[in-house]
Amino acid sequence: VRNRIDPTPINLIDLYILTADYATDYLNWLKDLTGSVTEPTPPTSSSLEIAYSTLNDFKAVSDTMIYNPAKFKPLFGNKASSELQATFKVVKNAAVNTSDSEIKAQVLAGINSYFDTTNWDFGETFYFSELAAYLHMQLTPNISSIIIVPANNAESFGSLMQVNCNINEVITSAATVDNVKIITAITAAQINQAGAVVIS
Repeated sequence: VRNRIDPTPINLIDLYILTADYATDYLNWLKDLTGSVTEPTPPTSSSLEIAYSTLNDFKAVSDTMIYNPAKFKPLFGNKASSELQATFKVVKNAAVNTSDSEIKAQVLAGINSYFDTTNWDFGETFYFSELAAYLHMQLTPNISSIIIVPANNAESFGSLMQVNCNINEVITSAATVDNVKIITAITAAQINQAGAVVIS
């Protein structure tokens, strides 16, 4: 008696792949301020399947691998979606003699370091409290306080304190020095209190 094996796959394995080439090209586009760099197109599922075909050697006969291109979810800057754009408002430490431009550059460098791609995984949630704690640790004693205020007037203070993303997305920062503002104190006038709170 012959036994026939059913070739129909019963396990679907979703792979989310962020290639080094695409990540490099995307981050170069994100940081370009001249407009001369074109936003790169993510690889297709077909091209990923060809490039990573050796992974098929490690699956069972009943498994089917689905190759999904990962993508970035930029926050804060002009290249982010309008509901995810924001301004960082920073209070300098009055006891430290540091120029506004130096503070802005230090804040931006801290943000870029925090959002280094190697620090994030697919689907992770952004919490501003964690970023603020990191910036305070990195910039002490130059800053006294930092808050994030949505750029969109339709959104309220409290938006972007938490930002969720999909399983195929990696959060990154699109912030530039234009998204950092030095203020003397945190007052009601510095906080947008009207509108909805956005977290995704």
